[in-house]
Amino acid sequence: MPGRRPWWLLLGASLAAVVIAAIIVVFWGGPEGVLAQTCRAPVPLRFEPAAKIVRSELGFTQGLEFRNGELYESTGRVGGTTRVNIIALTGQVRTLTDLGTAVFGEGLTILGDEIFQLTWQEHQVFVYDLAVKRKRTMRNPREGWGLTNDGTNLIFSDGGASFYYADPKTFAIRKSVKIRMDRPGDVLGLNELELVHGRIYGNIFTTWNIVRIDPATGCIDGIADLRGLRDLMSADERAQIDSDRGNYVLNGIAYDEKADLFYLTGKRWNTIFVGKFTEHRF
Repeated sequence: MPGRRPWWLLLGASLAAVVIAAIIVVFWGGPEGVLAQTCRAPVPLRFEPAAKIVRSELGFTQGLEFRNGELYESTGRVGGTTRVNIIALTGQVRTLTDLGTAVFGEGLTILGDEIFQLTWQEHQVFVYDLAVKRKRTMRNPREGWGLTNDGTNLIFSDGGASFYYADPKTFAIRKSVKIRMDRPGDVLGLNELELVHGRIYGNIFTTWNIVRIDPATGCIDGIADLRGLRDLMSADERAQIDSDRGNYVLNGIAYDEKADLFYLTGKRWNTIFVGKFTEHRF
C-alpha cells in the first residue's frame, strides 16, 4: 500500500525515538530546564583589598547592597534587632527601620525603586520604597537566605541545593536552578548574594568562601578563599569574631558598578573591605 514502510524501517525509527528521548532525559536539566552539562573545575578567585570602612555601629549583616554612594544593609536579630540600615562610605551607620525581634531579617536587594528584604523562617518578604517606608508584604513559601536580582526577577537562596527566581510583584517562584560543581554532591549553605556581570557571587555559610555561579547552568565557576581578611583586622575585631564563630561569619557582598568595586563584610564585623576580584590561574 502507498505510504506503508517496511517493518525494519519502522523499527529503526522507533529505536531512534527511544535514543533521542534518553538523550533528552540525561542531558536536559529535569524540572529546572537547564542543560545538565558537566561543570568545569572552578578557577581560584583572589580578592584584592583597596580600602577599609570602619563602621560606627555593629550589625548582624544579612544583606548588603550598594546604591547612590551608600550601602543598604539588612540585619538579623542576633546581638540586636532586625533592621534596614544605610551605611555611608565614611562608616556612619543610620537605621531607617527597626522591626525589633518579631522577625529575623535576611537578604536584601534593590530592584528599580523598591527595596526587598527577606525574613528567615517567617515566610515574609517586605517591600519598601527607597526611603524604607513599607509598601507591601509578600509571602515566601521557602526559607529566606540570600537575595539579589537580574533586573527582572528576584533571585534568592534558602540554604539548600538550589536557588530560585521569583516574581517581584507576588514572589511566585518562576524557576529553580540547582547549584553544581565539577564533582558529585549537593552544594549547601548558599547565603548572601550579589549578581555582577551575569554571575552570582554568594557566601557559603560558616565558611570563608565566596563562590561565583553561572546562573544559566548553576555551575560554580570560581571560588575565593577570604581567610586572608583576618590578617587585615584589628586584634579586637578578631576577638569579636572568635567569640561566636558559628554566627559571626563572612556574609555581605555589595558591588559598585561605576567604580568596579566590591564591598565585603561579615556578621557583626566592624570592617567592610573594599576591593576587586581577579582570577588567579596557575
